[in-house]
Amino acid sequence: MVAGSSPAGFAISLILVSFNMPSRPPRILTFNHHESFLCSLADTGWQFDVVVRYKKLDLAWNVASRPVPTNFRLVEFDDAVRRKLDAGEYDSVICHTLKNLLWLWRWRDNKFIFIAHIPLFRYTLPLWLKSAVKLALFKAFRWSHPTVFVAVSEFKRKSWKTRGHVAVLAPQQVGELSDGKGYDSVTVVCNDLMTRQEELGAKDLMAIGKKIPLRIIGRNPGAEGAIQPKDYCEFRDLFSSGRIYLYTIRQPFGDGYNTAMLEAMQMGMAVVTVDNPSSPIIHGENGLVARNPEEMLAHCQFLLSHPGEVDRLGSAARATVREKFSQGNFISAWQGALASL
Repeated sequence: MVAGSSPAGFAISLILVSFNMPSRPPRILTFNHHESFLCSLADTGWQFDVVVRYKKLDLAWNVASRPVPTNFRLVEFDDAVRRKLDAGEYDSVICHTLKNLLWLWRWRDNKFIFIAHIPLFRYTLPLWLKSAVKLALFKAFRWSHPTVFVAVSEFKRKSWKTRGHVAVLAPQQVGELSDGKGYDSVTVVCNDLMTRQEELGAKDLMAIGKKIPLRIIGRNPGAEGAIQPKDYCEFRDLFSSGRIYLYTIRQPFGDGYNTAMLEAMQMGMAVVTVDNPSSPIIHGENGLVARNPEEMLAHCQFLLSHPGEVDRLGSAARATVREKFSQGNFISAWQGALASL
């Protein structure tokens, strides 16, 4: 959606005027990390050049994950992009990783937004040292470049010990649940499960998958029984054919939710999750919370045998997303971040 092309676009234009920003949609350069997050950003109406190749690094858009929004232009980090940076043609450059900051170090006159997608870990000495280096690198960049910090959650902002904006992700509408189907299996959506072992709770998932019907959807080489959709239509059909969703990320590895879990809740799926202080799930009200792998398995087995509870918890989960993860709040946070540059 492009600003000015719909009532929502008109509203965005009014916001731009109120922030003394140009009436045209802001022009943004960014990199293809976190496609689901970028798709939520598309609803700002801004015009994006999205880098899908940097030198030999392939950042190709995965069409099995999300279709490319109409206000996105996929580009290589080539001479044309460099000339735009030299001329200051971008209203902002949105960076998702510290590597992005290193790539852009020479362009000191541009304005930058850095997104903290991942927390800084400090639960072992090597990780504490690594986090200290990362934080020092970010602070050096922010000292020498006009930079705004945006975290995707308050937990991640606190881990970076940095003042800034918090833009809590609003899930995209994936689809509608299939009538009368999906009560006989449990769904997980993730990528790179076997390489992100501890972060994603791979050990627990593999153990649970031996005892109940478990569908792991995504790009997961080496994960037994994982399903890799060939395109977005197949992904959407697979995802929306389930009714029970399992989420296994606990602190300090991440928040009590991610994009896929919020999308599952938005569709009305019942969620089983691990105990995580930032989780939107309240046990017995809008999902089930497990304190250990045994409880997680027991909760899944309970829902597989009680479709009425699946429907009740799924309906409450959908209401939670509407209340706490609205697209309006997400866009407002991003408008504020851009306006503060």
